[in-house]
Amino acid sequence: MAFSFWNIFTKGGRQQLVEVGAQDLFDDAANDFRIRELALNICINKIANAIGRCDFRTFSGGKEIFDELWYRWNVEPNGNQNSTAFLHRLIYKLCTENEALIISQRRRSGGLDMLVADSWKFDGGYTARQNEYHKVKVGKVEYDKTFRESDVLHLTLNHTDIAPVLTALYASYKRMISVAVSAYEYGAGQHWKVKVERMQRGDAEMEARLKKILTEDIRNFLRTPIGAIAEYDGFSYQDLTQKSGNEKNLEDLRKLFSDVYQTTAQAFGIPVVLMTGQVEGTKDATQRFLTDCIDPICDQLQEEIQRKEFSFDEFKNGDFIRVDSSAISHFDMFENAANIEKLIGSGAYSINDVRRAANQPRIPEAWADEHYMTLNISTVANQTRPLA
Repeated sequence: MAFSFWNIFTKGGRQQLVEVGAQDLFDDAANDFRIRELALNICINKIANAIGRCDFRTFSGGKEIFDELWYRWNVEPNGNQNSTAFLHRLIYKLCTENEALIISQRRRSGGLDMLVADSWKFDGGYTARQNEYHKVKVGKVEYDKTFRESDVLHLTLNHTDIAPVLTALYASYKRMISVAVSAYEYGAGQHWKVKVERMQRGDAEMEARLKKILTEDIRNFLRTPIGAIAEYDGFSYQDLTQKSGNEKNLEDLRKLFSDVYQTTAQAFGIPVVLMTGQVEGTKDATQRFLTDCIDPICDQLQEEIQRKEFSFDEFKNGDFIRVDSSAISHFDMFENAANIEKLIGSGAYSINDVRRAANQPRIPEAWADEHYMTLNISTVANQTRPLA
């Protein structure tokens, strides 16, 4: 069985698909990037999966609408991708290179395609004019035109790129894992001592015979599940293999692997409990994951779309977009039945508002958009009125 991972720390930011065998993952962990690649891909997949569940809601005049902009971000950003695949590619680019660029091009049919750029040349840092992006490449196509800041969506994950820091940290772990792997392999192997009596110095025939015994006969004997070995006159064998203690070497190796996962998760703001698969504390960890990792990305994406798609006057008139991350957590209607009653009965949300949060279709009736309030809720002034 083999796994495919992306090598993201290559020269020039180019990505290369590599095959990782299950046995190689263990045997060569100290000599290549596979452990760190696994940790990075687990973290990025969690972020991409969460962003892919977000709902891009568009509003006009303060009322929610389902226009072309909504369709592009929620269904089809371009002719070759659906919105989930597009957002996964966007997040991979953002997390692996610390920035991502989205450009737009007009379809022959008249629609608009959004594309995540593979590479580009940046010309910016100006105060009096817009930044410019040259040699933008998407797949096999390289654009000759110059894209201005107002033509693109440019996202940055962190003010300082964490990739070089992680690479240096992984180098330290690589050395420690190398030592742990060597200790485990030594402890898991067999070690024998061969005592040879009355060997005369300079006896070439005896030396050749001894070499054959040590390099072929004994090694083959130790490698086979059922085997036999001849015992010659003047030869004696002693097993020096340690029968216990190698469990500690294996545990040390597991702890180092776990440290790599935990360090990578912390770098992206992902609670460690979500990496280990533990059930305890998952609910609190999910909330911290949304607050510390997902919401900042959603906020930046929302602000970037807002300032590029809508003017200030349009924003004042209630035209805006909102990246809603409430759908990331699973909503159990039966578990939250009492809360649903309170939300509707307090007048805070309509029936369709709650159905949307539960990922249910809206009711196409006017009464489902109205707000209701139970009779036992009123103002303090009404409650303290003297009786007539």
